[in-house]
Amino acid sequence: MRSRWKITFIICVVLIAAVLAGCGAAGQPPALEKMEYTNLNDSGSRELLQELLSDAGVSDGRIQGFFRRVDHFNDSVKQEWLTDGFEEAEPKYDPYTMQDEWMAKNGTFPGYNCRITAMSLFGDFLSVRADAPINAGEDVLFVDEETLKTDPDALGGSSLADFRALYSSMKAEDTTEIKRHVQTVQEEWASRGVTFRENERIRLITVFFHDKPTEEESLLFVGHVGVLLTAEDGTLYFVEKVAFQEPYRMLRFADRTALSDYLMGKYDTSWGQDTASPFIMENDELMDGWRPNPNRGSSALG
Repeated sequence: MRSRWKITFIICVVLIAAVLAGCGAAGQPPALEKMEYTNLNDSGSRELLQELLSDAGVSDGRIQGFFRRVDHFNDSVKQEWLTDGFEEAEPKYDPYTMQDEWMAKNGTFPGYNCRITAMSLFGDFLSVRADAPINAGEDVLFVDEETLKTDPDALGGSSLADFRALYSSMKAEDTTEIKRHVQTVQEEWASRGVTFRENERIRLITVFFHDKPTEEESLLFVGHVGVLLTAEDGTLYFVEKVAFQEPYRMLRFADRTALSDYLMGKYDTSWGQDTASPFIMENDELMDGWRPNPNRGSSALG
């Protein structure tokens, strides 16, 4: 139980850093000042996303289940906190007040997070070998699994075993070298039988964090994940659930470096630590265009 509280604390620290980055902390990368997003609370953005998902081959059942969960969340919070179509702005809500609003209407049900949301949309493009071994570190999925006990259909037809194979933490080397951590992710996913079905229109974007819970332990875990969709004209759309009790969001980017700057501006905020910086996988490769938060002033590609 102590171990679970320890990971909960780590995740809370990461989320606090994300909130500060989104509120305009000094020195953010310029790309973050031009974040263009929608909370999918209007017909235009919903129709666009439905078309993107359908064109990518996502099943209608998964699409409709996703929009039901979007409606559940959006109906649980104040409408003035949500966008009306795409807006070029910072988030309009206080996450703590939004959490109170969610809990007032949903009690102790934690809701849905980035990992559940991404699996619900991307599950048809993943394969996992049955009964594959998992060389996991700390348990980071216990809150996710509380949601899935209440709503097992939230994965859109994917299994809990698939969910664990994709997202369970991984034992890792005690190093700050990103290339070695990327290799660890690739080898561990391969040993778990996780493979990605190639489709240029839809990709899984996974932000991995490196942590050392104790002096003897070193692990990698999925701190954030979303789905990247490519329109016919090449425009990139990133679909995410910001946090359990924060909104769904679809963001629009010109290229992957802009997406990297958005994600690293939120999560690559602890410098001088003895762990590796967060890094981004696109399916099972390091994302082309990934770079550390530009404010770091150095490369983490060693």
